[in-house]
Amino acid sequence: MGVFLWARYLMSFVLLPLVFPLGRKVRNTILRMPEAPGKREGIVGSGTPNMSIVCLGESPVAGVGLSNQTENITPIFAQKVHQYTQKTVEWHILGKKGIRMAELLPTFGDEFPEEADIFFIGMGVNDCKDGTSMSNWREQWLALHGHLRRLYPNALIICSSVPPLISFPALPFPVRVFLGYRSDLMNEILRVSVMPLDEKTMYLPLPSILAPKYFAYDGFHPNAIAHKEWGDGIFDAIVEREDIIIVEK
Repeated sequence: MGVFLWARYLMSFVLLPLVFPLGRKVRNTILRMPEAPGKREGIVGSGTPNMSIVCLGESPVAGVGLSNQTENITPIFAQKVHQYTQKTVEWHILGKKGIRMAELLPTFGDEFPEEADIFFIGMGVNDCKDGTSMSNWREQWLALHGHLRRLYPNALIICSSVPPLISFPALPFPVRVFLGYRSDLMNEILRVSVMPLDEKTMYLPLPSILAPKYFAYDGFHPNAIAHKEWGDGIFDAIVEREDIIIVEK
C-alpha cells in the first residue's frame, strides 16, 4: 500500500506546472472565514469533573466554518462521553487557524491542562498544502506524541487522519488531485508511525471521500454537520475498541 501511494504521489508531480499557478489563485480568492466565537472550555455534567478531554489542532478544531463553538467536535464528543459514562467531563479546545505541526507545541504547550484522559489531535491540512516534507511530518508527529505521553502517561491519544483534500470543493482540478494524493500518503505515514507506539494510542481514519454537504460555504472547512458526525465517530471508535477509559462505569 505504501509503495503504491508513494508512486502515485511522485507521478502526480507532472501536474505541478498547473498546480502552482492555480494554487496561488485559490490562496488569493478563497473566502476567509474566522474562528467561531464562543467558549473554548467547559464542563458537561454536574459536580467536580472526573474526566478531561483535550482537542488539539488546526482550523477545524478552532471552529472555522462554524457559527459557534457549541457546534465544535470537542463539546459534541464530551457530551457523548458524559451520556455514556455518566461522568462529569471537562473539555478544552486548543486550536488555531493556519497552524502546522511544527508550531503546535510552541503555541499551545503552556496551555495544556494538568490532567487529560483523552487527547485528540486533528492536523495535516496546512502541512499538506504548505509543503511539509514527509520525513518532517513523521518526526514532528512522533515528537508531539512523545511529549504528550510524558505529560499524560495513561491518557488515550487519538490521532485523526488528514481530511481527503481531493474532496474539497474549493480546490480546482488538478490542485485537489495533487493534494489529495499527498494527504493520502501523509495518512499512511501517520498510520504506520503511530499504530505501533503503545496500546493507548489510536489512529482514527476519516472517510476517503467527503460529500459537499459536509463543507462550510467556503468549500474548504467542515460545517456543523461534519463536526457532529466527526464527534460521534470518535466516540464510536473508542467504544468499538473497548478502551477502559470509556467502558468502565
